[in-house]
Amino acid sequence: MSVLALSSLAFSQEGSIVGTVVDEDGNFVAGATAYASTASRIHKGVTPYASTDVNGQFVISKLDFGKYSVWAAKPVEDYPELYLAFYTGFAAKFPVITISAHHRSPTIVLRLGKKAGILRGTVTDAVTERPLNANVEFRWLLEPKNFMSGSGLTNAQFRILIPSDTLITMVVSLDGYENWRYESTDESRKNAILLRPQEEMQLDIRLTPKQPTRGKPQ
Repeated sequence: MSVLALSSLAFSQEGSIVGTVVDEDGNFVAGATAYASTASRIHKGVTPYASTDVNGQFVISKLDFGKYSVWAAKPVEDYPELYLAFYTGFAAKFPVITISAHHRSPTIVLRLGKKAGILRGTVTDAVTERPLNANVEFRWLLEPKNFMSGSGLTNAQFRILIPSDTLITMVVSLDGYENWRYESTDESRKNAILLRPQEEMQLDIRLTPKQPTRGKPQ
């Protein structure tokens, strides 16, 4: 290496995180995504990430010196995005790793969390059977402030990951329609969904159009 290259390296304020992603049994996971979110200052922009190779290995490079929270996910195999508190709870903690001049390429083994439950289904107009793209709100029954909501989740045909082994309420809404709420036949579940890891539930949701509001008689 040239003197110039050595000098550039010495003054560089960047490093990388080198790691391996494994599943619950310690097997290497190919095609997972590893993330590194800065833990020492306010994060702006896209969270740095890298995909794992066939041996479950990854390198997230060009990271400024500092502390990073790291985690991994693979939604296509039902390992959810752990950075969302909806999947982990507010008390969840991620490994923290430090990049510095003395430790430019720290290494780590990331273990994927347990697999999520899976909701599959359809949303249609209860009268015309026309496919609908609706809004949905999920909440933890025992931790109501922990929720996930938005449009584009319950489309005409949907597949959604929800935290497993957790009681989750579900409300589907759309302008011009009555709200649809999940109701359980099991009273112990208090109208909440409860799925084991990789357990699937099929929901065919029919939204009822609101009736026109009649004016008051003169």
